[in-house]
Amino acid sequence: MDGVSNKINQNTKDGNSLEVQIAFQNKKLKKENNKLSKELQKSRGMIWILSQAIKVSGTLDSFKNAMQKITDIIMGIMGVDTCTIWLKEDLGYTSYSRSVYSGNEYKVSEGEELPEFLLKIKQTSVFDVSHNKINFCKGKNVHSILIAPLEDFRLKKRTGIIVVEHKDNDFFNQSTIDFFEILSIQISIITVNARVFEKINEVTNKDTLTECYNRNYLGKLMLDINMNKKYYTLAVFDLDNFKKVNDSFGHEKGDEVLVEVSNLAINTVKKYKGDVIRYGGDEFIIILIMKLDEAMVILEDFREKVRQLEIIKELGIDVTVTIGVASYPETVPLMDEIFTIADNVLVQGKRENMKNRIHIGYS
Repeated sequence: MDGVSNKINQNTKDGNSLEVQIAFQNKKLKKENNKLSKELQKSRGMIWILSQAIKVSGTLDSFKNAMQKITDIIMGIMGVDTCTIWLKEDLGYTSYSRSVYSGNEYKVSEGEELPEFLLKIKQTSVFDVSHNKINFCKGKNVHSILIAPLEDFRLKKRTGIIVVEHKDNDFFNQSTIDFFEILSIQISIITVNARVFEKINEVTNKDTLTECYNRNYLGKLMLDINMNKKYYTLAVFDLDNFKKVNDSFGHEKGDEVLVEVSNLAINTVKKYKGDVIRYGGDEFIIILIMKLDEAMVILEDFREKVRQLEIIKELGIDVTVTIGVASYPETVPLMDEIFTIADNVLVQGKRENMKNRIHIGYS
């Protein structure tokens, strides 16, 4: 009897052992399937990113907009914490970046410094986070960094780098390295195409005499401002006694005066990222994305410097500027009224013989 009982117990143990082994194998297979499924999903995502990059490279768009689309695509599909595209400019580097730490907001930062050793990296690779120079990173608690160089294949020179970051260790593997090798080529093509587009756009949007923007560009600029800005100041100015210059010295000398005054305006506002538009004749518009009190300081500086221009001193004619100003929403509650109110207060000031002054218009 005991022998029969022992045999049953042994069979039960063997059965339990087999069930354990089967359960273990199933768990292992499920884990492998999940891993393969994630890899497949990741591969599909990378293929989709490339297809979107190819689409962007085949379209004419501004450089800023092109980088906005690319960073958005990479962040959304790759699942990285931060994506930054650094590009060499005349003064330092400009970074186009997104980060989960700033709500995935698209940011453009100009004049930034980037360690030169990063630009010497010859091929896409994973960066050692123990390196003592990781202050170029845009994210927090970065433990995985992948860097892909960008090349201008026409000129055969380095133009910048892509940096993607993640908080997890060993987030990037060989497949992502291979993928970014290909993606960097597409981004380089996008960069070249966008630069060409901007040059063409600049020619069509600029006044040929003064190099200010023209009325065609004003419409696009105002549409963008009205959609995206919370406040801004618009100034309209023209030259006092300018007709005397044309009558006394001819239109060629008058053109020289316009060029000098417009150059002064451009150089005065460019450090504040302001725009100058030639509206027609000797009438110009200055747009500053700032509140009225800040803008008034800049406009007053410009007004005072006009009389100090050498070309105007030589004329012997009192050429000055009268400026009409309106600011949204401080003096004008409706955006589409801002130009009309600034222009009206300019005309009124000149009619009342209050030239060489700044007049503020209110709705």
